[in-house]
Amino acid sequence: MESRIERRCDRMKETFEVIDQMKRDGVIDEYAVAGAVGALFYVEPFNTEDVDILINLNPADGPLVSLEPIFSYLRENGHENLANEGVEIAGWPVQFIPVSDSLTSESLLKAEYLQYDDELRVRVVRPEYLAAEAIKLGRPKDIQRVVSLLEIDEFDRGLFHEIIEKHGLAERWNRMQNIIDAGSDGPKIRF
Repeated sequence: MESRIERRCDRMKETFEVIDQMKRDGVIDEYAVAGAVGALFYVEPFNTEDVDILINLNPADGPLVSLEPIFSYLRENGHENLANEGVEIAGWPVQFIPVSDSLTSESLLKAEYLQYDDELRVRVVRPEYLAAEAIKLGRPKDIQRVVSLLEIDEFDRGLFHEIIEKHGLAERWNRMQNIIDAGSDGPKIRF
C-alpha cells in the first residue's frame, strides 16, 4: 500500500515533469525550483504547501510582462488555475515567480540541475541563494530555513558571504544572526 508521503512525492515528480515539458515546449525559457521546495533538495523535509518556480520573463515584450502564456498552456494541458495562488499541477499548487531583482536574477543564472530520482533531474536554486532570499524575506519560517541550510556540507559560506554583501543583505543577516544566536544553546553562527 502506497503511503501519503509516497503519493505526494509521485505528484511532485509529475509537477516537475510538467515544468520540464514547458521548458522543452518553449513556454518558459529557464526555470529553477526556489523557496521551501528548493530547500528540500538540500535539507530534511519540513511542511510546505506549494512549489515556487523562479522564471525569467521576456522583457522584450514591453515593460509589463504577463504570466498568461504560462497559464494558458497549463489550462490547455488540463491543469487548473487557482485563485491568487497560481496553478495546480499534479496536485501541487505552483507559483511562477518572475525574476524581480539582481538577487533572483543571479539565483536563476547560478541554479544547478539536481537528481530528483533515478529518472528526473530538476533545476534548483543553490542553497546559498535560497538562504539569501530567506534573509531578504525575514519571516520566522525563513530563519529556520537559513539555520537548516547553514548546516549542510554543500553550503559554501564564502559564496554566501559574497552574495549577502553584493545584494545589500549584510545588515539583515546581522539581525538574523542575533535572533538565531539568542535562541541557540550551541555555538554562535558567525563568519
